[in-house]
Amino acid sequence: MAIKVELDENLEKEFRELAMKKFGYSKGSIKKATETAIREWTAVETGRKVATSQSKKGKSGVDLLTGLLKDVKHRTSVEEQHEIRKLWTKSAEELKH
Repeated sequence: MAIKVELDENLEKEFRELAMKKFGYSKGSIKKATETAIREWTAVETGRKVATSQSKKGKSGVDLLTGLLKDVKHRTSVEEQHEIRKLWTKSAEELKH
């Protein structure tokens, strides 16, 4: 199903930037951000709790990766893989403590 909306130019720019920072600079990030925003807004308006993607045991691997790469500057793919490994290891260590 599709919903088409026209947004203020500044609001759209801010939304796109935040969506890509959180969900990554790839296809589908705007859709994920839009669905998240609408899901949270409708939950608030109807008084429902917002469903989370976290399991009872803690964050999933995807949740851990979400937003981790927002500050990574564009490099070669090998350099980015090394940076990702460092960030992943750091995040996993923080969860242990």
